[in-house]
Amino acid sequence: MSKKMSLSTVVNTGGREGESKSVTGYLDVKTTMTKKEGYTNPEELFAAGISACFNGALSFPLERDGLGKRDRSLRAEVSLLGDLPDFTTLHLEVKLIGKIEGLTQAETMKYLKETEDICPYSKAIKGNVKLDLAAEDY
Repeated sequence: MSKKMSLSTVVNTGGREGESKSVTGYLDVKTTMTKKEGYTNPEELFAAGISACFNGALSFPLERDGLGKRDRSLRAEVSLLGDLPDFTTLHLEVKLIGKIEGLTQAETMKYLKETEDICPYSKAIKGNVKLDLAAEDY
């Protein structure tokens, strides 16, 4: 049986042209479809969530192999796509690009691929969202 580790609640009003606030008060963002200073969009919020979660999950295989203290970064690129001509079918694609201090691109890719089966976000989107992994030199 799984134990609930956390619960996060955010309320949105206005949809994509609206505002999202957490019940804790720590998150309060305005969202928009256009580029406006001080605003974000749901894809940027998803990119923040998946990059933080995946980078956190990356610590498990690294720590297992004695590499947990290395600096690392994970960049998430989230694309919103729509099928032409009327964009009635919308979907996401995600690319995660990782860097781990002192590891080659090939070594980094090994850990990224392993983490794909650990991270709750990547498991949640599996089969629904195209996820590409890439590695860069630190």
